[in-house]
Amino acid sequence: MAETNEGLEAILAELRSTKDTADRIANGDSPKEGADDVRVLAGLVHQIAEQVERLGELVRTGEPTASGHPQSTSAV
Repeated sequence: MAETNEGLEAILAELRSTKDTADRIANGDSPKEGADDVRVLAGLVHQIAEQVERLGELVRTGEPTASGHPQSTSAV
């Protein structure tokens, strides 16, 4: 259970950071001078999708994953 709570806290911290970045961009603060706004937005969407995927996996299995993809339990 502690591992699940730690995984959940890590995902929530990442989501808060992503939200803060999106808020700054929405208020006109570009993350980098001359950055392509569409690419920055696409990067944020991708990051959110990975975080939601990790959250879904945590809810489904109770085990956090580092990359958003379930860790293989099969021997190679």
